[in-house]
Amino acid sequence: MAGLWGGSRVTGGFGCDLDHPLFFGASILSWGEAGEVDLCLASESVFRPYRLLLQAARSPEQPLVFVQDKRLKTNLRKALLLAEPETALSVKPYVAGGHGYLVGWVKDDAQRSALEAAARGVPGLLSIAVYLPPKPTGEDAPSATADLTLKAKVVAAIGIASGAERTNIAVEVVGGHAVLLGAVHSAADIQAAVKAATETQGISGVTNFLHVPLAADARPSRGLLR
Repeated sequence: MAGLWGGSRVTGGFGCDLDHPLFFGASILSWGEAGEVDLCLASESVFRPYRLLLQAARSPEQPLVFVQDKRLKTNLRKALLLAEPETALSVKPYVAGGHGYLVGWVKDDAQRSALEAAARGVPGLLSIAVYLPPKPTGEDAPSATADLTLKAKVVAAIGIASGAERTNIAVEVVGGHAVLLGAVHSAADIQAAVKAATETQGISGVTNFLHVPLAADARPSRGLLR
């Protein structure tokens, strides 16, 4: 992979090639789930294709739709890095059912607008939704540790309360505000996840970006596989 990072060019090996799909049997999975940094800047030792395989097996989306979403996410990440490289660690891209989502902190409204414009320019994305508040500074600066602690609590609450497969639901916490993303099997799954997140102590609000696949894109129901 070759990209720009604060004006410098960054390169990596196979594990960091944003254009290189991972071939596994008859499946084609584009990389991109290698930990929280998700930037190809981490060591290849943290590149875990098994996580992608687990997500694909449990996703409510058809395999082809799942792969297309991963490819779109890779292209979305590229566009954001080119437009606003300094937001690489503060803004995370997601794609579900062809719809793109951006979550994290921005410097100001101008930076948010630049990211939205870059995302809208990604071919194949059906829409873009964002949760990108300006990051407070000084005494009002948020605690990253507190957000990570809340994130763990929300993930646990969703798993306990709804029984929904947690690998299908991504959780981000931004300044105490929870954002739920991903594809789930039904509206009931969405309601259960939102309720669990809302009732988690310390969460100030919840933004729901969960997605139920259209019938044509959905994997046949397997009952308790949820």
